[in-house]
Formats: sequence, structure tokens, C-alpha cells
Amino acid sequence: MPFGRLAVPACVGAILLTGACAGTSGAPAAGPAEESAPDASPVPEGRGGGVADDVNGDGFPDLLFLSSYGEEEGGVEGDLRLVVVHGSQNGPEPATRAVFGPGVVGAAASVGGGNALRPGTADLDGDGYADIPVFTGSAPGSLGATVSGGHPGIVWGGPTGPDPREEPGPVSVPGGSAGEPGSAGAAPTPGDFDGDGHADLALAEDSATGADAAELVVLYGPFDREGAPGRTARRPVDPWLGGLVAAPSGPGGGPTPLLVRHGSDGEQPANTLLVTGPGDPAGWDALELLPGSLSAFGDFDGDGETDAAVGDDGTRNDEPGHGTEPAEVDGRMNVYHGPFGPEAPEPLPVPLTGTGPSLSYHQRTVAACDLDGDGADTLAVGLAGHGVDLLDEDGGEFAAAGGPPLVRSGPEDGPRGADSPAARTAGVFACADHDADGSNELVLAYDPSVDRSAPVRWWVTDGDADEGAFDSGDFGG
Repeated sequence: MPFGRLAVPACVGAILLTGACAGTSGAPAAGPAEESAPDASPVPEGRGGGVADDVNGDGFPDLLFLSSYGEEEGGVEGDLRLVVVHGSQNGPEPATRAVFGPGVVGAAASVGGGNALRPGTADLDGDGYADIPVFTGSAPGSLGATVSGGHPGIVWGGPTGPDPREEPGPVSVPGGSAGEPGSAGAAPTPGDFDGDGHADLALAEDSATGADAAELVVLYGPFDREGAPGRTARRPVDPWLGGLVAAPSGPGGGPTPLLVRHGSDGEQPANTLLVTGPGDPAGWDALELLPGSLSAFGDFDGDGETDAAVGDDGTRNDEPGHGTEPAEVDGRMNVYHGPFGPEAPEPLPVPLTGTGPSLSYHQRTVAACDLDGDGADTLAVGLAGHGVDLLDEDGGEFAAAGGPPLVRSGPEDGPRGADSPAARTAGVFACADHDADGSNELVLAYDPSVDRSAPVRWWVTDGDADEGAFDSGDFGG
């Protein structure tokens, strides 16, 4: 069943916290205390304003995540829940939240990065409140980016944010069958793909022309409250699709690039960057980038143009003879600087900490984050057992921003056990200006599940010390 919204007075941005505000980047920090959820009170009512990720329109971006964490089976259960933790002048307030019941949302799509558990948002109907495109219904075996069934939908924002008592609204896909079982099934991905200032959605479905074909479907906004777009266009895509990732809208507006991540069998997948624009999507330039499961869009050189970074998350195919990656992929991020034209620019290689066969399933995480508000993004790369390196571009090279890696760790008695310190290391989850002070905060999360589908402990940092921390273990009931 759905669960309601909760609120509590701020405590300098740190709720359910034990010592985390004093945490430093040089040593593992203790996890937040286990406490019961606070008593309920109303979510702050907003008036709209078009702030990214602000689903209740109060001017503070909200933290959104999908998690399978629960009280059953040692703390991890199967169905994903959509959770909204509302932002405030003190950052994310974990008691001011909306929690949807398990299985209501089966998948969501990320904007700006490749984290399939971090839903992207967009103001799809132009009312000033961010909305959340999703796939509705359970999707066993899926961690967000792609699903084998379900239907595209919209969790609508509003003055008090999304209501978990309401089912997501449908998305109308004219002339197709997106979301039907057997479709290509990329979760609807928001962006402004024609650059007209209205939010659009991109998704993929099986093509009517054959079983081994798929189409990218672009639904152009604004949408009405029945989920119908203003118009629709299509282009062929690889039917073995790993997901879609859109760049966030930049301060100068304009079309948002769209990354098509191809399918894989455990190796680092191929990536195609679509250079979007006002023309027919069938004519968009397609740039073939180097393989990599990690991705992040940002402005790393501070020139006002969107850049794309793709890289190695550590996953390897374990079949004999297939446990390696090419030198230009292995242990690297590759940064492509915009603006993008008909040909892919030469990538700038960024060596990453930790290489070799010791890496295993999804050990790296990444985000682009402007931690000081200067307009240039830091590349934040997390590695299990190591922590998070903050890398800044200077003179055509990336180097550590200074100081040791950020290390935050989950509990020794957690579901993954005290004998696996690497598994307890918090990874990069998201980046946003949750307190609206002009600089972003980096959000780290500890995940007790092997498949990283259950983020449950959270740290909100300025790139050094913690501004807040909380535990979402009680959010499911």
C-alpha cells in the first residue's frame, strides 16, 4: 500500500544523524543512527517556478530515488519504491517526503548521469512543477533504465508534490505500442530535444517492421494532463538497447543531447550520442563514442557548452577470454567536449583509480557536480572500497581537486556483512543544489544489495564535509 508524506522541523540539514555533520573526507564515517520515522506533518506548499527536480515548486530541488530496501529478507526486498525527499534551505529534509508503494513504479530514467535509480524530472505540462516520467508496474529483473513490460507514465508534480495515493498518469504514444510486453522498453527520458523550451520525452519500442528492429520515439511537449504530447516523431535504433540518458537543460537552453546506451553481455557497452535539434529525429547526427557503462553530462571546462563523459564502471564479462576491455576503455573515463557536430570530437582520457581484474559488478559510480558554483563541473567518481575522487579539468587535463577521497561507509552489521568493507563504501548517487544557495551538493549513498538496487543510507556533502545525513530504512513502513 502507498505511504503518506512526513515532515519534521529542520536540524541544520541533518536528520537521523550521529556525528555525520562532522565527517571528513579522509576516513570512513559511521553510518547514521537507526531511528524511527518522525511524526507526519504537511509538505511545504510551493507556488511553482520551474526549478529542476522541484516537484512541489517551493524553489528547492528535491532528492528522488528508487529503492528496493525494506524490512523483509534482511532489509532488502524485490519491488522498487519511488521516494521523494524534499529539499529545503537546509538541504534534503528526510522527514518531508513522499513514498510510493512497492511495484507502483517499475523503472525511471536518469537525466545528466547513468544512475538508473535516480529518476529524471521535467515540467511536462508547463505548470511550473517538475514531473517524474516512469514506467508503471513491477518490472522483475530491471533496475530502472530498461524494462521488459509495463507502461510509460507520469508522476505529476504540484503545490505539495506528488501524491503517493494516486496512480501515475498514462503517457499517450500515438501510432505505437511502447510499454507493451516485448517492447524495447527504455523508460521515458525527459529533455528538450528540439530546443523550443518545452519538455519532451524519448522512449523506445519494438518496430512494427520486424522483431529485430526498434524505434526511438520522441514525444514533444507540452503534454496535456491526459499524457498526450503535442506531436510525435521516430527514428530507428539498435533493438538491443541498454538505456537512454539525456543531458540536463543548460542555462542557455537549446536542444539537450541524448545518449543511447546499447545492450551488453557483461562487458562495457557501446554508446551513441544523438545530436538533437529542431529537425526530424531521423536526421539527427549520431556520434559513436567509446564504450562504457558510466556516463555523465556536465560542463567540465566551464565554457558554457555541454560535455559528455563515458567510462568504465568495472563490470566484466566472466566468460573465458572475455574478462578484459581495450586500453582506451579499461580504467578510464573519456570526456567529449561540446558543442557537438557531425563528427565525434577526440576524447580527453581521464585515468581512474583502481584497475585490473579485482573490479567486479558495478563498482564505480559517477556524477558531474558544480560544488563551488563557478560554472565548471567536477567529475566525481566513486569506487567501492576506495571512496569518491573529485576530478577537475585544468588546461586539458583532469586532476584530483585536492585532499583524500570522500569515504563514507555503511554499518558493519549490515546485510552485506563486516567482512566486505568494499561493499560497505558509499557510492556517488546524485548532484543538485538542494538548498538553493548557488552551489551544488554531492549526494552519496550506501547500498546493502548486491545488485545496487537498495540505496538506504545517505550523506549530503559539499565535496569535503557533510552538510547532512540520514537513513531511509524506515521509509517503507
